[in-house]
Amino acid sequence: MRIWFWTLLVLVVAVPAFGGVVAPNLASAFPFGLLAGTISNTGTSVVTGNVGATITITGFPPGTAVSGTQFTAPNAPGTTVGQAYTDFVTAYGLAFSDVSTPPTQTKSGLAGPITFLGNTVYNFSSTDVSSVAGAALTFDANSDSSEVFIIKVTRDIQINAPVTFSLINGALSSNIYWIIGRDATISGATNVLPVTWDGNILAGRNFTMSAGTGGSGPLAGTINGCVYAETTATLAGTTDIGGCVGATGSVPEPGSSGLVALGCLLGTLGLRRFRSVRHTR
Repeated sequence: MRIWFWTLLVLVVAVPAFGGVVAPNLASAFPFGLLAGTISNTGTSVVTGNVGATITITGFPPGTAVSGTQFTAPNAPGTTVGQAYTDFVTAYGLAFSDVSTPPTQTKSGLAGPITFLGNTVYNFSSTDVSSVAGAALTFDANSDSSEVFIIKVTRDIQINAPVTFSLINGALSSNIYWIIGRDATISGATNVLPVTWDGNILAGRNFTMSAGTGGSGPLAGTINGCVYAETTATLAGTTDIGGCVGATGSVPEPGSSGLVALGCLLGTLGLRRFRSVRHTR
């Protein structure tokens, strides 16, 4: 009887792993829409959520934090911002690690129509990725709004040509994670601005949003997600950062494959139990 109980308990705990990709656990960083070592803003950017930097922060105001706190800097480890930064770095490291989230699909680049399926970890065949005019990204959640998309770039991502996003079948921008090895840059000529970008950006070094020539034009772009950078986050013009929205870092419910596996295993154990009872009679 004890063997049966403990086997069932292990299965119930383990089965969610079959359900799919788990979002990075941002922990105390979650309330921050913008978080970095150093933050610089040269326009009237708007961030939903907290804004914080561990070293220096300039340009807030005129930048503003909506529905959150605008922290001054510096912030030592253990403070609200310091702990949030530590949690971000930890979450980023685990997400970037192929041990924690091994890629199962590879894309050649950001050109033409590209479809990302939920519950999948992607990387690119090139270490550096640049957008090409006409790039159209579709995120398909397979009618399950809890499905997570993780897209890894080994080094730098440069968005200097128009990119369009389509979120279908329940896909949410809050469940899209762009894990960038070094620098994430959304910039270029004025004909690609303003830009709307879906997903949370976690950069291992720098994030830059440019307003084009001069760097202080009107709307530079909208990020439907939060922006975290280990070194520097630079905003220009009016960058609208939507912040982290929806649950993140939780274990998803078992997917169909997990439920099938659970059913098969429980069925096998039940049959063995039944045979054992018969033999003892």
